[in-house]
Amino acid sequence: MHIVRERAAEFGVCGVDATALSFDLPTAMARKDAIVGGIIEGIYNGLKRNAKITFLRGRAEFTSPVDIRVDGKAITAKKSILAVGARQAVPPIPGLEEAGYITNREALQLESVPDSMLVIGGGYVGIEFSQMYARYGTQVTLLGRAPQLMRGEEPELAEMLADVLRAEGIVIYTGTEVTRAGVENGLRWVEAATPQGARRFEAEVILLAAGRVARVENLGLEQAGVEMDGRFICVDATLRTSAPNIWSLGDGNGGYMFTHRATYDGPIAALNAVKDLGREVDYRVVPRAVFTEPALASVGLTEAEARQAGREIKIGTALFAHSGRAKAIGQTEGMVKLIADAASGELLGGHILGPRADDLIHAVAVAMHDHGTYERLTKTIHIHPTLAEAVKSAAKGLR
Repeated sequence: MHIVRERAAEFGVCGVDATALSFDLPTAMARKDAIVGGIIEGIYNGLKRNAKITFLRGRAEFTSPVDIRVDGKAITAKKSILAVGARQAVPPIPGLEEAGYITNREALQLESVPDSMLVIGGGYVGIEFSQMYARYGTQVTLLGRAPQLMRGEEPELAEMLADVLRAEGIVIYTGTEVTRAGVENGLRWVEAATPQGARRFEAEVILLAAGRVARVENLGLEQAGVEMDGRFICVDATLRTSAPNIWSLGDGNGGYMFTHRATYDGPIAALNAVKDLGREVDYRVVPRAVFTEPALASVGLTEAEARQAGREIKIGTALFAHSGRAKAIGQTEGMVKLIADAASGELLGGHILGPRADDLIHAVAVAMHDHGTYERLTKTIHIHPTLAEAVKSAAKGLR
């Protein structure tokens, strides 16, 4: 819809009346629900078909390190694995609860497109939902506390993404702290300290996307002897908690909170719990992505992190503006940035803002495996014309 509305004529599509285009949110949500429902059903059916798995649904609570109650039913387990996930953290903003807000869960269940939205948070969730609803037609204002969007990512790529979002009409404030909230005359408002001074913002909906916290309420971790480190569960490199017979995986441990990270954790926690193998996690090569358009994807260290680690480094870059395939599909924003050890050539990090960056980053992750060098990319034949050629071009820039 965005391409047709904004760029139909550029691609030779004639007769499009952009003012007549509309978006039906309930239809899109129904399609989403059907896809998600099918995935969930497949997962649970797989569990239920396995004769070695007893599947119980209910609220669980530890009463000791080995005793668990599930809706009143007592279970004894010599070893346990926690896979509790995380939920939206609610910052202590006076008036926020009274004003009312939605999280990413409710944002995927709305029945109509709001006229305006305030997004509190400049990370993955805040950015993705800002662009999504802006393209639906909502006037979006994003308030991020960090000095840049996507704190911890390459600043120049994060700023490029911010420019793309601004060009689509999203109002962005970084370095901004929300201090109060409320509701008045049917509109929700927040007051915030911005780099330009105190400001008041109003919108129909407030989307809260300001961090996560482990879902451990009423789980009885104290009775189990499982310690928390602030908002998350404490684990060692083998995913063992402070209780010697309990392991934990995924978002509940903090750090990289992605499904693929939890999928990586799962077999390690299971093998350590069941076979006592003592295997350790290695998060050095965990790819990450924000699913905007263009997407922003990364793996490994940023330039600043590499320098802070005392590494002498080389930088290789390539602009999508120079990619034939990117020109053909009309998506030339962004770049590839690779970071390598100056002496050994070991790839230390890769960062991509551009079309299908979430797919392209895997080439860098594979090359980084087992401390590989950038030569793995430069010596690999790439199909022409493809977006992946930009990754090879950035690797050549490291020579």
